[in-house]
Amino acid sequence: MCKPTTDEPPVARRRRRMPLLLTTESFNSDETEYCDFRDGKKEDSERRRQTGDGPAPSMSSTMLTLAVLVFMLLGMELGVRWALERAQHLHPLLAIELNRHILARHIGVDVMGCLSVAFIGLRNRDVIRDMIPGGITFKRSDSMPEAGYEARLFTYHPSGQHVLLFFFAYQTKNMFDSIVWNDGIIFILHHLLSGAAAWGGMYPGCAHYYAIFFMGISEVSTAILCLLANFDDEHGVVGLGDAFPLAKVVLGVVFAVAFVICRTILWPFATYYFMRDTNNALKSDDPRSRSRRGWLMLFKFCCAGLTVLQVLWLGQIIVTMKEEVSKML
Repeated sequence: MCKPTTDEPPVARRRRRMPLLLTTESFNSDETEYCDFRDGKKEDSERRRQTGDGPAPSMSSTMLTLAVLVFMLLGMELGVRWALERAQHLHPLLAIELNRHILARHIGVDVMGCLSVAFIGLRNRDVIRDMIPGGITFKRSDSMPEAGYEARLFTYHPSGQHVLLFFFAYQTKNMFDSIVWNDGIIFILHHLLSGAAAWGGMYPGCAHYYAIFFMGISEVSTAILCLLANFDDEHGVVGLGDAFPLAKVVLGVVFAVAFVICRTILWPFATYYFMRDTNNALKSDDPRSRSRRGWLMLFKFCCAGLTVLQVLWLGQIIVTMKEEVSKML
């Protein structure tokens, strides 16, 4: 006997799989088929990106990848500890276990975490190529039109989701380390706010365009700073700066150059356009803006706070550089 038919279209379901999201291509719906299905037909992925409806990876894939990334950072930290233990005969400072653990944390977790998001951001810099000429000329250029804020805030970019997930994983591991190492409440709050902003960028999804710079490219200077922190007697290995003064100065100069480029020159451009776009979004009646209002306010708060810190840090860098140069003269 034939089964009764129905006029309702069959419901299409996602494949039952939990792939790791390690490459930018894995975040692309065309590659992983993460698009939602409606009326039994697959939506056009390009149109869905433009409307801001997705396609974000499944939560199961995100959480699986998050766990893998955190364990990868832990593995790199333990790997650096093992290597330093084998090399402890090379210098008396390496014979101290605490020093080896400090170096392993800064190199295996902080440097590698920052370099990973910076690499993803730089590799996908073409997505935000309009920001630089628009920033240089401001209103004399039409590369960043004010009317295009919806596309910049609500367009899904696989590279943006990639940066955000890796950044969130790094903040998760870093917050755990801050608790274990008793870094203080300020560092813990920083990791919580940064992680919350990254999560909001992924789910419900917003500002992927700007995430490529703020949580990706700008971390180039942070990676160098994490290396330089090893030479600081307060946050690094006591005596390492005195043992290797030239290396400390060279890293200091490289960091200062990277900071000026990423945080003093490029950062104001990105902040100007991000604040303008979020203000326009908060004023609009667009359903995407209304449903993300709380996240947009959080993004603005974090961006404003970090921008103030850039100015303070720049002043601190100038003072520190003067002190280091005076020591050498």
